[in-house]
Amino acid sequence: MMLQGRGHSSGGRIRPYCLLAGLILASWGGSLSRSQRTHPQKAEQSSSPELQRGIALAQKGDFKKAKEAFEQAVANRPHDPRALTALGQVQEQLGELPESVETFQKVIALDPLSAEAHENLGIALGDQADLAAALKEGSIAIQLAPRSASAHFLRGRLLGDLGKHEEARDEFRKVLDISPNYAEALYYWAALEGDEGNREIQGNLLKRYLKLRPDQATALNQLGHLLEEQSREAEAVVAWRRAIALAPQYSDAIYSLARALRRTDPVESKQLMEHVQELESDQRTIDRVNMLGNQANAKMYNANYKGAIDDLKNAIVLCGECKLLGALEKNLGLAYCHAGQLDAGERELKISESLIPDDLSVKTALQTVEQQRRQALNNFH
Repeated sequence: MMLQGRGHSSGGRIRPYCLLAGLILASWGGSLSRSQRTHPQKAEQSSSPELQRGIALAQKGDFKKAKEAFEQAVANRPHDPRALTALGQVQEQLGELPESVETFQKVIALDPLSAEAHENLGIALGDQADLAAALKEGSIAIQLAPRSASAHFLRGRLLGDLGKHEEARDEFRKVLDISPNYAEALYYWAALEGDEGNREIQGNLLKRYLKLRPDQATALNQLGHLLEEQSREAEAVVAWRRAIALAPQYSDAIYSLARALRRTDPVESKQLMEHVQELESDQRTIDRVNMLGNQANAKMYNANYKGAIDDLKNAIVLCGECKLLGALEKNLGLAYCHAGQLDAGERELKISESLIPDDLSVKTALQTVEQQRRQALNNFH
């Protein structure tokens, strides 16, 4: 992958979301499978006080207490698919992936024609890096619900990670045909095009994504680099200004804006460059980067890869060109790979390789990514 800017920013680099973190906050109210919809009385009975309390706690982000409430709901009604689904989604959010897989398998045993249950199991399996099994569940979900945008998205994500880019594109197209405002499909599709060097397509997809998610500073920064590559400096400046307004300490965006303004506004350019130097030498920023990095390492040790990914992305935004950047990129790549997101992991590991070329562990990790792909494809066929 071609790198530009300060040695690590690239128009082709997109940091994906964690793999489809269950639809827990968005869909509690109406998340019923086909067979449940045909039995409204049964669905109504499943709305126990414990289930409702767990939903309220999950919506507040208190997943540990939500899990306790859902466990009580399941204890009271062990054959209630909705309570089990809620428990499985919270387990997945907490990084308890083997438990989540087991819970969703129970849902499928109760309701084998539930596309949602197969999709949820596919998500949990994918986050556990069992990509072949995840892809099988995603395919079953599509067979049961051909117009499910989320099922097609799951399959597209997994196909992308397995190197089946053309098939992944087809799935993302289907997602957007079914649900034109499905922002995450645009984001992952853009990443795929960036990996293949299709910068103009990537930029157009990012613009569509940002219309739906205008508060994403990282995407704005990436769009700025893409526009700069196309000699559209004025538009790049707008993108970087928007990114900085959202994330005032985003040193890469600040640096990029400073560089773009050298000829048109040398005074502001100099001020911005001084600000970057202040940020990168500020001990509080350095301490914050170290804290986030150590926190991410602890989460990785406990198999909380989603939490580690979030911490590492935040650390990289603050780090800029700090001496920890290569190690942060490596750890982010490893966290993505552990979470089953091979494309994202490979992307970050290649960036790390460009920054710390003598680190043999990065080369080994890249070889492992290819082995994981081949093994998953062999298991699927």
